[in-house]
Amino acid sequence: MILILAFAPAAFTQTLGAKVTNIVDGDTIVVAWTNNQNQIPLAVNQIRLEGIDAPEHNQAFGDASSKHLSDLVLSREVNLDCSGGMSYGRLVCKVLLSNGEDVDLEQIKAGLAWHYKQYRKFQSATDRVAYGDAEDAARRAHTGLWSVSHPVQPQDFRHGTQSQICLDNNDHRIACSENYDGPVRGNHRSKIYHWPGCPNYDDIADHNRVEFPSAIAAESAGFRAALNCP
Repeated sequence: MILILAFAPAAFTQTLGAKVTNIVDGDTIVVAWTNNQNQIPLAVNQIRLEGIDAPEHNQAFGDASSKHLSDLVLSREVNLDCSGGMSYGRLVCKVLLSNGEDVDLEQIKAGLAWHYKQYRKFQSATDRVAYGDAEDAARRAHTGLWSVSHPVQPQDFRHGTQSQICLDNNDHRIACSENYDGPVRGNHRSKIYHWPGCPNYDDIADHNRVEFPSAIAAESAGFRAALNCP
């Protein structure tokens, strides 16, 4: 499952009611709508959990992640805090139990999902801090996927790449791009730039390739950072 987020203008920004009917994997569920049906695009019933990236089915801890999510929500009514973002035809939402418990956050606390740093800007400031702190706590306690010495980020598993785990001076995991200040490579057609270690760094055709000495230079030229980089 390759994750691409396409954030079109929001069709709705509210909490929607649904019942969970199936678990696709550790970060995707299938729902039956219990209210607001008229505001949901036809045939959209899959929900991509916001702010997390769970191991794939055929990856270590993938089955455990799916089971943990199933134990939390399967056959239960949930509230979906959606802002209109879409990913491969799925709504991107925060999943909340009736008591307000944040299911996305629980996946991270259990060490069965990563905080998806590349998409943190789409989260509220409160959620960014809570999800990051929960992941740091799971990592330090060697919980779940953090029990192995070299956990593989799901995006690396999907793309066959290898990314470093970058930490700041306070032992918080951060997006590696926050530490990187070297040359980046832009795509003239898409106006997106990549740095070494990004899944598509070497995929840019020569005639579209633009080399920049830094991210600042790329952004000054009107380029933005790729969202699928570590």
